[in-house]
Amino acid sequence: MSELGQLATVLGAVCCAYAAGAQAWAARTQDPRWRESGFRALVACAACLGLACAVLVYALLQHDFRIEYVARNASLATPWWYRVSALWGAQAGSLLFWSWLLATVGAAAVAGQRRAHPELCTVASAVLALLVGFFVVLVAAVERPFRVLAFAPADGRGLNPLLEDPGMVVHPPLLYLGFVGLAVPYAFAMAALVTRKVDGGWLGATRGWATGSWLALGAGLVVGGWWAYRTLGWGGYWGWDPVENAALVPWLLATAYLHSAVVQERRGAFVTWNLALVVLSFVAAMLGTFLTRTGLVVSVHTFAQSEIGPYFLAFVVAVLAGSLGLLAWRWDDLRTGPASVSVASREGAFLFNNVLFVGFAAAVLVGTLYPTVVQALEGVQLFVGPPYYLAVSAPLGLALLVLMGLATALPWGRASHATILRLRLPLFAALAAAVAAGVLLRRPGVVAAAAAVAFALASTLQAFAEAAASGARAGRGLLGGLRDAFRWRRRRYAGYLVHLGVLVMVVGIVGSHAYVREREVALRPGERFTVGPYEVTYRGLEHGGTPLAEVTRAVLELREGGGSAVLRPVRLYYPRRDQVVSRPAIRSTLRDDVYAVLSAFEGDRATVRVWVNPLVRWVWAGGLVAFFGGLLLLWPDRRAPKLPSPPLRPSRDGHPARRAQAAREVVRALGGSTREGSRP
Repeated sequence: MSELGQLATVLGAVCCAYAAGAQAWAARTQDPRWRESGFRALVACAACLGLACAVLVYALLQHDFRIEYVARNASLATPWWYRVSALWGAQAGSLLFWSWLLATVGAAAVAGQRRAHPELCTVASAVLALLVGFFVVLVAAVERPFRVLAFAPADGRGLNPLLEDPGMVVHPPLLYLGFVGLAVPYAFAMAALVTRKVDGGWLGATRGWATGSWLALGAGLVVGGWWAYRTLGWGGYWGWDPVENAALVPWLLATAYLHSAVVQERRGAFVTWNLALVVLSFVAAMLGTFLTRTGLVVSVHTFAQSEIGPYFLAFVVAVLAGSLGLLAWRWDDLRTGPASVSVASREGAFLFNNVLFVGFAAAVLVGTLYPTVVQALEGVQLFVGPPYYLAVSAPLGLALLVLMGLATALPWGRASHATILRLRLPLFAALAAAVAAGVLLRRPGVVAAAAAVAFALASTLQAFAEAAASGARAGRGLLGGLRDAFRWRRRRYAGYLVHLGVLVMVVGIVGSHAYVREREVALRPGERFTVGPYEVTYRGLEHGGTPLAEVTRAVLELREGGGSAVLRPVRLYYPRRDQVVSRPAIRSTLRDDVYAVLSAFEGDRATVRVWVNPLVRWVWAGGLVAFFGGLLLLWPDRRAPKLPSPPLRPSRDGHPARRAQAAREVVRALGGSTREGSRP
């Protein structure tokens, strides 16, 4: 089996080389035969890499411990679903999985557009084949997941215990899908620059892939936070870990791009912005992969140090330099669109949105890389902790929330007096929230966050209310108006739904960070302590075991008022790895989470650490709402029905006013607006 897997990987590399060469020749000669041959080679590469992945999964499921990768990452006691997830649980297998995903996504993207955009797809296929080829060569020549041991052990070492969790079955594939998905708009953007087709063609061809990769990255970040919260036992879900940041940066840049792309589609502006954001998003994704896989940063998420670091660094530098060089070369071709953008317009809000998202991403990247650069140059170890990131993210986040509300209310082109009237309700909601938060909570940062959230929330809900009211005026009811809004303007209202999810998440994030309470106490059975409104009584220890670990549980009785619950935080010791893992016990409600960890024990004496984290469930609930909105964004828009034209005869008084009034009624019936300067 190992020989078959290695052969499939090598054949995949050969197919990549042929695909890149054939498509480059097709771009030069415009010969459709070479174009078709190169596309088929890219599909063959995806098939070969899929076969290699299947062989490795089969070896993991069959306990083929002759293969070193299987012996290191599986055991007889490992459940089958974690043996499957071991494919992406370590360096070599995850790179193979990554390569297959990239080849498959690239082939699918080209297949969907090669009839409509043959020239773009030819160059994009060559770029994608080169990208896939780099990863496949690393797999086949450096990492070699099918390396065979001199003798087969009776049992394997098993997967890292921290990875034996449902969250880690889903979290890495989501991030990988997000990272490789960013390669599609990047390849088509490079093709647009090479062919000088920098109009909206490449943008429309890759819109779905850009949205899908952004959605996968966002879902991966949320699932990763959920995994960390349930598994790592430090009381939180986001610690500004370097590898967390490495995934956050491309998501921020992709978010800026999705907003900016709307402006190019609608107004023909921001062409250079969009090309630059696509390049930066993809390069940031590759840089994050480099940090994860070379051991340059210390994190529970990173893989062991390997030999691929220099290759990856050279690859990232080459991609960045080549892409920026191509942008500079085609600079004169990018001077399209409006000469200026009004500040008081939706375009202006999106422009500020771009600046803030890029600044946010740059600040996070600087904080992540600065300790590594200082250590490399001066040999001094530094740590950039949460205070830096909070100082940066708080003002930028507040500004983005305000822009979220403004962009919803502002029209394209230029605002009018009617726009100011539309802002009355959001401004009143912000003022009321600020006053209430100032009286009840009395923390300046929380007051500012409450005002910004209320402003954005009121503006978003106002947009939904207007859509519902249009349905009521047309006789279809409030729900009918909302249904029509999502049917005929799905992208806009799905975006508003994403905004609602983000706002719910912000409420949870602010609450769980600003008002957390924590205590760590050493106890004997029967002793008790209080944390927040809760009384915790320690009842003793329970001992047990699994085929892989020794298990110790602390029994904690939780009381508040007349209610009670029992929490059993667990501490596991894995002899094969000489590794200790603490798994928390969590009692979760909409109001707060009680989060308990068994830190240490000796005899019947235990040291427990308990947090009370307010509103954490709001983070997960908001993530689900945003994810659902993202799925609606991926769903194709339906075209509005064509209405029959009115007969071309004058009205009784010979004036066209009645026909104009009828046209306005049709627009209202479809959920639109007839005000001058209003949103389309």
